[in-house]
Amino acid sequence: MRKALATLLRVRAVEKRVAKQRFAEAELARRDQEGRVFGIHDAMDQSREAESIGVEMGHAHWISHQHAWRLRLEVDLRRERGILERRAVEASRKRAMLREADRASRVVELALERHDDEVAINEKRAVGRVLDELATTRWWRENGG
Repeated sequence: MRKALATLLRVRAVEKRVAKQRFAEAELARRDQEGRVFGIHDAMDQSREAESIGVEMGHAHWISHQHAWRLRLEVDLRRERGILERRAVEASRKRAMLREADRASRVVELALERHDDEVAINEKRAVGRVLDELATTRWWRENGG
């Protein structure tokens, strides 16, 4: 029984390591995507600042160019937010898988510990029975039984 539980524990540990690696990859992809979204936000802010300079200078073509640029950024931003949302969902799914793998590993670990405890108790009982038999035999010899 112990060998089977130990093998199952090793399998669960491998599953847990794989789940941890997959979660780390998913979380890294989510963070990278989040960085892209923030980068687009920054570009839009810079474009707004540049537009205010263009308005002050009275250049209509500059304002038109900045508006077209921000429109492209808005399209990019929506696309990147969609990707970010999908990656966030994927990271959450991988986190749940990691929690499940951790739980499964812990269950097997506890079962193995309980098995080991039961084996130790049974061994103590067996030693106790042997000592009781020896003591009983000795008593009978000493008391002429």
